Amino acid sequence: MAAEAGFTLVEMLVVLAILAVTAGIAGASMSRGGPERLVRATAERLAADLARTRIDAIRAGDRRDLVFDGESRAWQRAGARPVPLPAGVTLDLTTAREARAASPAGGRSTIAFLPDGRSTGGRIDIRMGETRRSLTVEWLTGVVRASAP
Repeated sequence: MAAEAGFTLVEMLVVLAILAVTAGIAGASMSRGGPERLVRATAERLAADLARTRIDAIRAGDRRDLVFDGESRAWQRAGARPVPLPAGVTLDLTTAREARAASPAGGRSTIAFLPDGRSTGGRIDIRMGETRRSLTVEWLTGVVRASAP
C-alpha cells in the first residue's frame, strides 16, 4: 500500500502556532510605534507652521503670531485653520511673558515672529505617555530646532 501525500494534523498545528507567534510579535512592534509616530508627526507639523509663520512675517513686513489655545487644544497661524492636537498628545509651552502681554490673542500663549525674522522665542515639549519631542524657537534668529530626548 502506498503512503498518501498530505500533511498530518500535528504538522498543521505546528505551522499555525508559528504563524500565531509571528503575528503577535509583529502586532506588538506596530503598537509601540504608534505614540512615537504620532508625537513625531505632531512635532513636524508644528515646526512647519512655526517656519511658515516666520516666513509670513518677513514677507508681510509685519509681526505674525502662532497662537496656542489650551481650551480648544489647538494652535493656529494667521489666515489658516486651527490645527487640533491629536487625542492623548499634550503640549508644554515656555514662552516669553512679554509676548503674551502684547498678543492680540487675548492672553493665549503665542510665539511671535518679527519682520526681520527674529522671534519672541520659546520651547514646546510635545508628549504622549513616555514619548517626548521638543521644539525650540531661537529668539535671535527665529529658527526652529527639533530634539528628541
